[in-house]
Amino acid sequence: MLTQDQKDSIGGDAVFEFEATVGCGGATVIVRMAYEYDYSGTYNETIDSIRNASGYSIMDYLEEETIDQICMRGCMLLEESKKEIF
Repeated sequence: MLTQDQKDSIGGDAVFEFEATVGCGGATVIVRMAYEYDYSGTYNETIDSIRNASGYSIMDYLEEETIDQICMRGCMLLEESKKEIF
């Protein structure tokens, strides 16, 4: 069991980079998601950038719904990566 001081000291912000697909052809993109965390988990997940394979930002060309779906995928992949470590 963690003390309140220990819980208060756990926290910060980080980034998680992953690949996703967009469009009808399923083009692969590289996504950078920023998030904050504390002892209870992660929160405030936001997409920082979405780039194509050449490194060009395409985030401005995507609909908000698509960006939200990519963010949900990133949250799922982040949780899976934590399970693999532990």
